[in-house]
Amino acid sequence: MRYALTALTALFLAAAREPNEHTSDALAAVRDESGSGAKQRQTDDTLFRGWPKPKLALVLTGEQLGYIEPCGCSGLENQKGGLRRRYTLLKQLRGKGWPVVAMDNGGLINRFGRESEIKFEKTVEALATEAPQGMGYAAIGFGTADLKLPAGAITAVLAGFEAPEKNPFISANVGVLGFDGGLTRRFAVVKAGGMKLGITSVLGDGYRKQINNDDISFLAAKEGLSRAYQELSAQRCDRLVLLAHAGPKESAELAGQFPAFGVVVTAGGADEPPHEPTTLNGGKTLLIEVGHKGMYAIVLGFYDDKKTPIRYQRVPIDKRFTDAPEMDKIMDAFQAQLRDEEWSRLVRRAAHHGGKFAGSRKCAECHQKEFDLWRNTPHADATVTLTKVKPPRQFDPECVSCHVTGWNPQEYFPYTTGFDSLKTTPDLAGNGCENCHGPAAAHVAAEMNGGDRALREKLRLSIADGKKAIVDSCIQCHDQDNSIHFEFDDYWPKIEH
Repeated sequence: MRYALTALTALFLAAAREPNEHTSDALAAVRDESGSGAKQRQTDDTLFRGWPKPKLALVLTGEQLGYIEPCGCSGLENQKGGLRRRYTLLKQLRGKGWPVVAMDNGGLINRFGRESEIKFEKTVEALATEAPQGMGYAAIGFGTADLKLPAGAITAVLAGFEAPEKNPFISANVGVLGFDGGLTRRFAVVKAGGMKLGITSVLGDGYRKQINNDDISFLAAKEGLSRAYQELSAQRCDRLVLLAHAGPKESAELAGQFPAFGVVVTAGGADEPPHEPTTLNGGKTLLIEVGHKGMYAIVLGFYDDKKTPIRYQRVPIDKRFTDAPEMDKIMDAFQAQLRDEEWSRLVRRAAHHGGKFAGSRKCAECHQKEFDLWRNTPHADATVTLTKVKPPRQFDPECVSCHVTGWNPQEYFPYTTGFDSLKTTPDLAGNGCENCHGPAAAHVAAEMNGGDRALREKLRLSIADGKKAIVDSCIQCHDQDNSIHFEFDDYWPKIEH
């Protein structure tokens, strides 16, 4: 969806023609299609309305945070994001004949561990592979979680490109295996639509302090950016773009210190990007937020038009963009690699939950009515559903954690004696009784063996959770990412017992 610029934010000055000059072309308000000249705001349903073919289109993304595809648990039509859909957006823009330059501000993953390493590798493959096989990104910055990966995992990806110029990772102040290691460049120069773009990225000082990796070299953000800017100045670019993986405040400070960058992309903003860009330096600089979890992209259109030299469009990556089959190979390979890994490498070590899991069928021996109710709900088939999607997801910890019994649903690891596989722990398949009531093996044993009455009463009470505890259990999986329409009072009657 494109949003026309209001009178309050209409006058943006275009970025410098050369790094050492500042032009004063105004970015005027987009006019409506009636020709009246009245300013208007677009809605999500009116993507690129009134846009003529731009001279150049920048597609800006960032902070994917590991969300390579929507979960789908609450219906894909209700969720945004995903590499397949993003590919379709880029394909559609290029299909219109638009000269597209795609850039990412970093933050491809959000955790560490073997799954995140594989996810980083596959995301880079999707972004960096030239179109039409991939998305053909021209530049990618580093986020904090990206740089917390083991150096071997990072270098394996960066060293895998055929030539240095094929590697889209750039940074003014981050050097993987040192600044002279040849794995990253300080900047990139891209020619498209008759324009020459100079692009660099920087990791903010606030984020840099979160990283403790001896194989990564850093410069202060200002120092690194100063060096990159000096080199870019010699390139005589038409426009300069800064990918600032920094908080909005630090990004704005860098924009003020280096005003030749007419477009500055920032991290750390709101989950959804604003309807209009922020302007800095008296209107000379656009500060762009891209949102979180890959749910949005920002498209900037550049024109030889003094009244409207730049147009801004916030694009939700939603159901209007179909899943691109061109991405199937990468997504299938991702799940195949997870399948071939051991749980011990994919997830952190199992933690003790305070007891041993028995499985829902053991509960049925005394609670048949409740078991029959559960068996006829989607909870009972939660694991089976993972085997029926394409590609199957029963080896993906981030899916398994909410679809089995005995896992931590937010941290994606199994508890001791929790679900291991459909073959070895079939009684723990499905989202079973013990996910809400807690491990019940001790309770089952006490009831079956008779014995101490006081102990039996104590164990009964330990798994007879009150409503608040049940609600807290529900929202571990029925969260805003996976079940956006969840309301306990609406859902509870379906499983009340």
